[in-house]
Amino acid sequence: MCLYCLARASAALSRRDMLRMGALGAAALPFVASPATAESADLVRDDFKRDMEALIARARSGALVSYRLFEIDGDDLPWIDLGLAAAKGQQVSFLVAGRMWIARPYDLWFKPGLVFHARTRGKRPIYSPGVDTGTMIAAHDGPLEIARSAAQFADADGRLWTPEAEYRKQEVKIVGVALVWKGEALSGLESLAAAGDVNGLVAAEIARLKAGHKLPEGWNDLFSLGGGAEVFGREANGEIVCESAGSASIIERPLPLAFASRPKLGWRWKIDQLPSAKAEDVAPFHDYLSIGVKFEDGQDLTYFWSAGLPTGKVFRCPLAGWSAVETHMVVDSGAAGLGEWRALERDVAADYAAHIGGPAKAISHIWLLAITPFQRRRGACRYADIRVATADGAVTRL
Repeated sequence: MCLYCLARASAALSRRDMLRMGALGAAALPFVASPATAESADLVRDDFKRDMEALIARARSGALVSYRLFEIDGDDLPWIDLGLAAAKGQQVSFLVAGRMWIARPYDLWFKPGLVFHARTRGKRPIYSPGVDTGTMIAAHDGPLEIARSAAQFADADGRLWTPEAEYRKQEVKIVGVALVWKGEALSGLESLAAAGDVNGLVAAEIARLKAGHKLPEGWNDLFSLGGGAEVFGREANGEIVCESAGSASIIERPLPLAFASRPKLGWRWKIDQLPSAKAEDVAPFHDYLSIGVKFEDGQDLTYFWSAGLPTGKVFRCPLAGWSAVETHMVVDSGAAGLGEWRALERDVAADYAAHIGGPAKAISHIWLLAITPFQRRRGACRYADIRVATADGAVTRL
């Protein structure tokens, strides 16, 4: 899910693909917006800064150690030093506004929280809220840095794989504030809320913190995408619930198993709503819910329920960067059966051999994916009985 990749893919759309998009019209895209001007972006920035400064001044919160208003523009390279420091374990809240454009003619853009990242002292882990408000617990003593990336980091150290010249061409305007707290972020934010709000962001972060969402035990966010706890959660009955709209999350669970053990991935799912209105093999419609396997060579294969592609179809990801590493297989299709539980099982080694054929000899991770940023439609499903069984009868339940 890379903006650089999607921009290239959108620019290369065939006439047939453009007609497909035009014929779909409002059914696929939430609205058709007139292009935002630089002047309107400046107004958003100026209003945010004015209103946030005024709120902080009115609140006079004793819980606020320090803060910094910031901007991220298209020509900024990661990482940007905020001029603030945090101590290990200290809580820092980020509230952001703005937009990252991909292709204006198709109203393709990402929410700012989806591409916002932060870290301390230039070291991993990278924090990404996935939504427009979030609170990071500083992993190290030292300066705070911020960046924007739509899955454009090559590794968990935050190095870009996108060429810098291309990265600087992206149309981005993000404004935000970093709030460094003396104690719990929740009480600090409540002290701000007593004096007002800015675009509902303070209230949103208070509600998010109170909700206390957590990733299913044993699962982690993929380093380049955050917000998994807002999308995936495990219920008391063991089911993993997924709900996503306008976001992108991949969570993973390490599970190294050699192909020689003949691993078979089994699961049950109930897809309540598909996030795409059309076939997902074109970049602007590439919204899907999926379970997948990552292999030791970095390749991955995801199994998904398609809105319009036939069951059994296999294709490489239509996003240019991911096309080098990701393969998709349609295992269910169409509206029939939505809202009903279905059980599936795949011979992972056989699928790898048939559709990827690389040098890998083992799987490394199991993935759950919820990719919904392009059409910004809601996708919702439940997973149950996720397991990997091997030929010797061993079963790992996830």
